[in-house]
Amino acid sequence: MTSTPDTTTAGAGTGWHLEGLDAPVAALKRAIDGGHLAHAYLFHGPPGVGKAALANRLAQALVTTPMADGSIDLDAPLVRRIEAGELPDVERLAVGGLCDDESEERSAAATVIRICQIRRLHRLAALAPFQSPRRVFIVDTIDDIQSEAAHALLKVLEEPPAHVLLLLLANDVDEVLPTIRSRCQELSLRPMPVTDLAEALERRAHLPPDEAAETARDARGRFGLAMQLVQDPTLRVLREAVEADATRLATADRNVRFDYAATLSGNWRRERSSVIATLDLWGEWWRDALIGAAGLGEGVGTVQDGSEQPLRWSAADAVRALHAVRRAREHLLANVNPQLALEVMMLDLPTAASEPETEGAPIASGAG
Repeated sequence: MTSTPDTTTAGAGTGWHLEGLDAPVAALKRAIDGGHLAHAYLFHGPPGVGKAALANRLAQALVTTPMADGSIDLDAPLVRRIEAGELPDVERLAVGGLCDDESEERSAAATVIRICQIRRLHRLAALAPFQSPRRVFIVDTIDDIQSEAAHALLKVLEEPPAHVLLLLLANDVDEVLPTIRSRCQELSLRPMPVTDLAEALERRAHLPPDEAAETARDARGRFGLAMQLVQDPTLRVLREAVEADATRLATADRNVRFDYAATLSGNWRRERSSVIATLDLWGEWWRDALIGAAGLGEGVGTVQDGSEQPLRWSAADAVRALHAVRRAREHLLANVNPQLALEVMMLDLPTAASEPETEGAPIASGAG
């Protein structure tokens, strides 16, 4: 289906109390008001940009009459039940979620959305909603779904019951099966301007101006991520650690990189979700490097020799690194030997150049 415009503006989401998501909210409100809400939507954008919040608000908009100014009444009983995750008509599918199969226990060690969870979706989708006009299923995220589960989901997307609304969330839309994308209405969510985010943090989180500006920069314009940084200081520590590691390894030799791979591999055996979070942050670091290489941002990292000179990458370098991180993540989720997968990633990551390569140079064959 044709994608709706992906531009966003700062504000309270045209009455849905969402910062920086006015355009996608307006598109959904038009669909509701016009009676042509699609049966399936794909919300995609970087982590922390507001995909889950938008999905929640859409579910809430369906169970309440808008207030006089067109906004959602956040104190309405059904709205509050959805916010608390207590309304049976709204089901969220995430890694480690509930299964119907007795042989498949809810697993904190799971790394993908499993086919047994999609079987549960099939069963629930056949039931009429209790208190909402629709039965809403939020898949968070469709990037993290087992291959067999993704194909099973297609059956619901191809022949959805009239009362079912599927909301699929994706951090990387290019990783979503084309057959799934073609059956969804897409909405692209973009970060808001950093200055607008800083103002929102002063207003919503009551941060002083300097702290709000710093948090907005760290969050790269993503309101959801900014609020997480405010509420959970350990998340900021993890991000700073990954940024320091990425900067340090940018000019490190093979042995140093392999030592890092060994450490991460050891962590994988104990805390898989932490390693996946680390790789996701590596991906963000290299996306920022790509933006810098394209001249659209400041780039990332400085040379670790006291000179404070910025690390320089070509766009081809950054793309190759993004593919390397993505492959490592996929291999880990597919139960490939973790140390081997991470060592290959380290070998494929480029080394910082003193000067950027000429734009338009061919991407290395390792880009995959």
